[in-house]
Amino acid sequence: MEKSTKMIVIIVAVLGVAVAVLAYLNHGIISERLALLEEGTFMVSSDETTHHVSIHDLMEIGVHDISASPRGELRTFTGVPIVYILRHFDIDYSEASSVLFLSLDGFATTITIAEALNANNAFVVFEESGELLGAREEGGLGPYMIVMAEDPFPNRWARYLMEVRLQGGN
Repeated sequence: MEKSTKMIVIIVAVLGVAVAVLAYLNHGIISERLALLEEGTFMVSSDETTHHVSIHDLMEIGVHDISASPRGELRTFTGVPIVYILRHFDIDYSEASSVLFLSLDGFATTITIAEALNANNAFVVFEESGELLGAREEGGLGPYMIVMAEDPFPNRWARYLMEVRLQGGN
């Protein structure tokens, strides 16, 4: 009995150290996510640059109404094509092969750069049916969300958008 008790104590101690190390390593990421929430922004980044984008930036770029039918259910959103955001902030996407979307809840999804450059497909949205998406803590889907308007299923949609990151050669 004493041998198994020692083993349990050792395992619990090792797990405790592992949790502490991981918490320390993730502290910066968590702080960054909380700052994004407080600012009401998301990031658009490449290897060379990072921009914090707000709803005011999206309004300045020019918003569009988007209809999408995931699983056959027609939904209407307001947002901006991703390509317009990249162009607005002068982000060089010529060497990119894909775009990664990171969400506040840890979800991540990727689309090709060709899909991102399609102004009728890939959108950052902030309203659905004229109502702000709302924060996760409020039971909402946002404040920002990725909508792939041409996808019949919302598998690559990303709620609680935190970052749009260009990948592959940038």
